[in-house]
Amino acid sequence: MLDHGYFEDILNQLEMDALNLDRTGDTSIVHLLFRTVHNLKSSTAQAGFTELSREVHELENVLDQIRRGKAPWSATRFDQVTQVIDRARFTLLGVQSGEGLPTPDKALDPPPPISFSNRWGLALSVGELAACERAEVKGLGIYRVDKLFKKGLPRDIFNTLPVIEDIRELGAPIAVFPSWEAYSEGPEEQVVKFLFASAKATVELEEVLFDPLIVLREPRVRLATGTTTGARETLRFLIVEDDPTAGGLLHYILRQHGDCVLCESGNEGLAAFHEGWERGTPFDLVILDLFLPDLHGDAVLGEIRALEVQRDIRDVANRCMVFINTASKDLSQMRQTLALEPDGYLMKPINVDFLIDKIAALKAQRIPLA
Repeated sequence: MLDHGYFEDILNQLEMDALNLDRTGDTSIVHLLFRTVHNLKSSTAQAGFTELSREVHELENVLDQIRRGKAPWSATRFDQVTQVIDRARFTLLGVQSGEGLPTPDKALDPPPPISFSNRWGLALSVGELAACERAEVKGLGIYRVDKLFKKGLPRDIFNTLPVIEDIRELGAPIAVFPSWEAYSEGPEEQVVKFLFASAKATVELEEVLFDPLIVLREPRVRLATGTTTGARETLRFLIVEDDPTAGGLLHYILRQHGDCVLCESGNEGLAAFHEGWERGTPFDLVILDLFLPDLHGDAVLGEIRALEVQRDIRDVANRCMVFINTASKDLSQMRQTLALEPDGYLMKPINVDFLIDKIAALKAQRIPLA
């Protein structure tokens, strides 16, 4: 028999969390939303509501991207949550939204979230901000892990949580927010954020850290030696790809053959490309997605080639190799891109063997035999 009371409670909680998030902009509430949606997905599947469970699962995937910092919360996401709530109420309870449902005792408006002026999104001390700056100068990545906790952890346990030990093994802790004092006086459930620096790439960290990992700055690994035109000790790769699945796969492959930087937007990719030249460690291979969230891949490729011309690098054998990574088979688009002189196409899904062959040829050309 369907437990109507259980589903009423879970849908009311989901609605309250969604309203709180939309009114305050406090993205830590996403973690509460994600957990409630996960429970709703499992419960609807067990009750035999397959189609509804599928819709809830789609919402769960969206919220997972938001809590990992891969996508923003928006009015569209709020509408998606409310649509799922309405559909669930009608399917499970036989009522339209708001009919016969208890009115929450508590007000829906929590205190407004704290506003942070720095780009790391946390209230950092002067020393913690300086630690972030030192990490950037060293080329380290800066990351954040968010974990949902219930109130009641004693200070000694709070300060020695397993996630802190994991972070120490992977890099250097920078800050924990809120502090234990603020946490102990806070709500019954709250998100604690752990900011740290590491030279390791995202895919390496995710092998150890199973909680949402938010990438604030990818590491920029600097080679020990080398010149802008001389022999290299290793190849350098740049991936400009906003799809986390495709980007993660490419990063996993390429980091086995050299230094690899993954950027999720065109502007970030161009900044990394310029930085490589400024440091005397230019990239040997760029894998470039065409449809990026900020710039079209053609614009990125055009600036890459323009920078090489400015540095009088016109020989194909010496300039950076650029592969376009796309699923599009639009011939007019391909002709437009080919005019900008890419070195080839990697059609999605990625042909791994083809890519490894190209890397081997590039390595033979640019890395001298020991």
